[in-house]
Amino acid sequence: MIKGVIAGNFDVYHPGYVQMLKEAKGQCDCLVIMLHTDPSKERPEKLKPMLTVDERKEMLLSIRYVDDVVRYTYEEQLLDLLKYGEFDIRFLGDDYIGKPFTGDNLPIDIYYLNRDHGWSSTKYKNLISENVKEVDERPWGKYEVLLDTPNVKVKRITVNPSQRLSYQYHMKRSEVWTVVSGMLTIILEDEKLFRSKGQSVRIPQGDRHRAWNESDQPVVFIEVQTGSYFGEDDIIRIEDDYRRTN
Repeated sequence: MIKGVIAGNFDVYHPGYVQMLKEAKGQCDCLVIMLHTDPSKERPEKLKPMLTVDERKEMLLSIRYVDDVVRYTYEEQLLDLLKYGEFDIRFLGDDYIGKPFTGDNLPIDIYYLNRDHGWSSTKYKNLISENVKEVDERPWGKYEVLLDTPNVKVKRITVNPSQRLSYQYHMKRSEVWTVVSGMLTIILEDEKLFRSKGQSVRIPQGDRHRAWNESDQPVVFIEVQTGSYFGEDDIIRIEDDYRRTN
């Protein structure tokens, strides 16, 4: 019987793992996973796993290619597990070719798994993040919600060249705008103001206001809302270039 081993934290199970474990199981009769509980303990630059070690172990044991899962936390523990586990073959991604790795001095045959699939946990997490992020396209540009809590809401707003938001006010919130790039024109209670990169303006609750991009380049600013309610239905429009009503 050929006994194989592969190590990793297996935080988010994605198509790349399916291909990798299938290929590994095709080279051995028994496949054991050394499950890294938390890589950030020894390498702070690494992200902490999203799932608990018990959740990851249960997930891995449900996969038909996996025969056993053994936990470890430190690289020294991994070295001992590899040394005394009586493994015939060890599986690594082909990105490890020519690089040092824990246990590279042990008499275990190395099989390098194909990583051409392009999947990684980081890529998968980024895809999830992009899909759940609240982004709304508007006729004047777009906004992206960066933070949404009961006490504060933060948006990143992009105003396209020569476009402007409605002249409006809010009954339940005040706002602070800070320009990230470009020159922003602000109409505040019929007064025309200008703010450039790094400059801010406060919009008091109930005051009429409008964001306007009079330039030929996009303007980006951060809007921090505070108050008792942050819904879009607390926008009372006085005037709008796009004929929108409340």
